[in-house]
Amino acid sequence: MLIILDVYIVDESKNYTFHFPVNPLEKLSIQKDKKITTVDILDFGEVDLPEKGEKITEISFNTLLPKKYDKSYCRYKNIMTPVATIKLLEYWKDIEQPVRLIITQFEFNDLVFISKLIQEERAGEPGDKYINISFRKFREAKIQIYQSTATSTSTTAQLQDNRTDNSSSAYQDGDVVTVTASALNVRDGPGTSYNILGQVYNGDKLTIFRQYDNWADTYWGNHGGYVCLDYVTK
Repeated sequence: MLIILDVYIVDESKNYTFHFPVNPLEKLSIQKDKKITTVDILDFGEVDLPEKGEKITEISFNTLLPKKYDKSYCRYKNIMTPVATIKLLEYWKDIEQPVRLIITQFEFNDLVFISKLIQEERAGEPGDKYINISFRKFREAKIQIYQSTATSTSTTAQLQDNRTDNSSSAYQDGDVVTVTASALNVRDGPGTSYNILGQVYNGDKLTIFRQYDNWADTYWGNHGGYVCLDYVTK
């Protein structure tokens, strides 16, 4: 039984979108576990201790990369060859920057890394390839630095956070904001060093997907884009 949805990978650095030609076979798994440490207490047994933070969300599914188009299960006609598709997926698996995974109906739209890619061929289906692919949701590292101050008697180290605390931000994920600049660049990453994908204009409305300091990843176009929050308002 095929799951009725569409799955895309968007390489925002190259403004390229790949559409899986066949829906996930049998099942699609989205797993998010609670972060727990299990300890063994003498004369009592095992105890689960919840920890702060959260574990990385993992997504996985099996699918078919057909050699030829078949209207009974292919989502579109001009499909890539299985060899070319696997080469593309392996490229994304090996690069350091994340790609965007979009799963319609599940309303999943997030940056991920490809963590596993397994391919196989089955007897009686020459040229077709089946793959098992897994993704791990991208989480931006919170960078911390040590600063030390020396005195005549002792040296102490202080742990400081050099990122903006988003908890004090005026915006929340899901907020609809209005552009205040006459023209505002939409970029493929959270900073002015990233490529410009297009522009939005005064009065245009965007929905915030996720914040990165004073930048926000927004629902823009077919693949999302980043804008500076200095030039929008609620």
